[in-house]
Amino acid sequence: MSVLKKGNHVLVSLVILGMLFATGVQAGEGKQKKEESPAAAKVEKQVKSDTQKKAGIKREAIVKEAVMALDQTGKAIEALKNKKKQVALDALAMAAGKLEIVLARDPKMANAPIDVRVEAFDLYASVDTVKKAVKSAEDLLEDGEVQQARTILADLASEMDIVTTSLPLATYTDTIKDVAKLVDAEKYEEATQSLYELLSTMVITRNVIPLPLLRTEIFLEKADKLAVKKDRSEKENAELKTLLDDAENQIGMAEALGYGRKDDFKSFYAQLKEIRNKTKDGKFGIGFIDGLKNSLGKLKEKIFSSQ
Repeated sequence: MSVLKKGNHVLVSLVILGMLFATGVQAGEGKQKKEESPAAAKVEKQVKSDTQKKAGIKREAIVKEAVMALDQTGKAIEALKNKKKQVALDALAMAAGKLEIVLARDPKMANAPIDVRVEAFDLYASVDTVKKAVKSAEDLLEDGEVQQARTILADLASEMDIVTTSLPLATYTDTIKDVAKLVDAEKYEEATQSLYELLSTMVITRNVIPLPLLRTEIFLEKADKLAVKKDRSEKENAELKTLLDDAENQIGMAEALGYGRKDDFKSFYAQLKEIRNKTKDGKFGIGFIDGLKNSLGKLKEKIFSSQ
């Protein structure tokens, strides 16, 4: 690769990065003013509601005894810093006892959820801009410019992530018992270090909800209400067309960002074309959109469950 070519690739990368506007925030942590795409802004409230429902289901699985065991671990560390032997032993005994309750209740449980949070990553750019960014990253990778490509790829996400932190039961319980022996022998520094290392073994799982697919579902739900309506007005026909256009744009964004396989999207576009034909010129009917909604739902759930 010539120096000129490398320079051009870097220049293209910088231009594309300037065209991409990405945000990454933890849901619920302050307010961040952001410029939303018109289509995304229409359904933002429902997107947040649907995501919180998913997170709520995950939160139902939080094991309170595991949370209490973690809290007691923190108390043990504080006690060890002050060389309060009995306080540390009591805290460790409490932690071990809580985990024994969990294991007695469900012996097959490997990881006990202790925290669930939602992280949002969104991208405000056109589908064409995203495609150019992907192409630029591919060119850079071919030329061995991994870090330059990484800079571009890092922003190519539009999703809500439900992040679950879990306590590894077997490891945690065994380590707590070993640490208790160290405390009993008054090896406070070693015991403290073991507990800090234990806290670093938390298991993190991330379930991804692709926002373009979620938005598409919402647009289709709205479109479905108009598709079944007899004697639609001109305004309603125009609204139906706009909803289908918005759905197609979001499907294109999902494809550009790689949330699915090429074959999935070929099917989506074909089904969308069929829906347009069935609803044009004021035609109406029941179930026109069901097939596409089901296909999207399956892909979204597959991505969510595979992380």
